[in-house]
Amino acid sequence: MIHVRYPHARVQSIDSLQHPLGMASTDLKRLAARASKMYFVAKRVPKDDGTERVLYDTQEPLKPVLHRINAHFLRRVIYPDYLTGGVPGKDYTSSVKIHLGARSVIKEDISKFYPSVGYDVVHDIWANFFGFADEVAHLLTCLTTRDEHLEQGAPTSGYLANLALWDVEPPLISTLAPIGITCYSRHVDDITLSSPEHLSASKVDWAVRVVGASLALKGLLVHPTKHEVMQAGGQIKILKLVANTKPSLPMKERSRVRAMVHTFCQQVAVDGSTPELQALLPRVRGQAYKVKRFHERIGHRMVVQLKHAADQLRSSGKDLA
Repeated sequence: MIHVRYPHARVQSIDSLQHPLGMASTDLKRLAARASKMYFVAKRVPKDDGTERVLYDTQEPLKPVLHRINAHFLRRVIYPDYLTGGVPGKDYTSSVKIHLGARSVIKEDISKFYPSVGYDVVHDIWANFFGFADEVAHLLTCLTTRDEHLEQGAPTSGYLANLALWDVEPPLISTLAPIGITCYSRHVDDITLSSPEHLSASKVDWAVRVVGASLALKGLLVHPTKHEVMQAGGQIKILKLVANTKPSLPMKERSRVRAMVHTFCQQVAVDGSTPELQALLPRVRGQAYKVKRFHERIGHRMVVQLKHAADQLRSSGKDLA
């Protein structure tokens, strides 16, 4: 299946939203008019390129309405396998698995994805994909955007980001298949194409142009510095995982986590229980479990080391008390 589907009733009036969204139509209209003012910056996350990812959340009464939009509409969409970001039951490894064993892999990144998904694109989702009446589509677009674009982190934004290319991805996939690009995935703004055959430079260039043209139909651009082509015989990395034969962590990442665990355990042995080490434990443990997910034996050793360290923290904490 390459098409996104919504096999449910089409909402034809704002009054019909009263039950699913739990609010009278007049109140929904008032809320939509001031929705942009109810978004706030929840978190700033440093990125590898030196910039930061700004994550938003929403205040009441908008937030529960957005959760109801998810429950009654967005989570009821049937998403194809190639969409993996924020889809229930999938994560970034789902995208990687699509391309295992490929001989040629092309990676593209959509530039400034969330801010570039504007009013027209979101309105098109509600009006033409869902088939809702124009007044309903307008209201839902106002509720689910801030200043007429998506904001990453808001309850509905991940689903709408998946649907942003609802009508251009199926023809894109069909266009790429005849030249041997038989696998396609998108994890939010990361697009990956792959072929079981070696792709020539001319085929790669043509595929990249086709992807760029498809994105342009939605007012989106390919990130100029994040294009990457990988061939079998070298390491193939997708979404920071090695994807040659099975999803795995790069050796450099395993070494980094191993060093982190070792340093943490040494600090516990020397310093005992401190507020800083207590606060750091969940993060270090999370990193160890990430290794264990992909490398059972290595990760298990790290988890055992951290269990002993956690026991020491508890013991020395009691002694201090």
